[in-house]
Amino acid sequence: MDCRTCMSPLSTPLYTYQSAGTVIDFMRQHHLDCVPIVDRDNKFAGLVSTEKLMRMLLPKSISMMRGIKHASYLHESIDDLQERMNDIRSQLIGDLLDPHAQTVHPEAALADALLLISEHQNVVPVVLDNGRLMGAISYFSIMHAVEATHGKTA
Repeated sequence: MDCRTCMSPLSTPLYTYQSAGTVIDFMRQHHLDCVPIVDRDNKFAGLVSTEKLMRMLLPKSISMMRGIKHASYLHESIDDLQERMNDIRSQLIGDLLDPHAQTVHPEAALADALLLISEHQNVVPVVLDNGRLMGAISYFSIMHAVEATHGKTA
């Protein structure tokens, strides 16, 4: 089975030059934790993840420290959090993405995508040789493909 069989096609591209608020709203609306981003030529540019967004929401005093496990000494208000969120939303999507995300070709074996997902990359972009983003594979797209073929008993 190849990756094309289990990918979710790209229906609403998000671009590096759009405001970060656009991708944040999209992720909230669709309950996504990771979204592939394209450049002006619809070529894959990277992934934006909630993990990265959460790190950006940390207070600067914490984000600069490595290995900190607890920050209960910090007293933050919802207004502090909202201020940081507003700062993030005003950036460009291109400033938030991970350009080093692993990709697969549509004709690659599905096992290649499964390996990447099992190594904690929740979404694997499916990209043509010319860099054009075709879609993405996730646990949910794989389960949807199995159910579509074999019914909900799978």
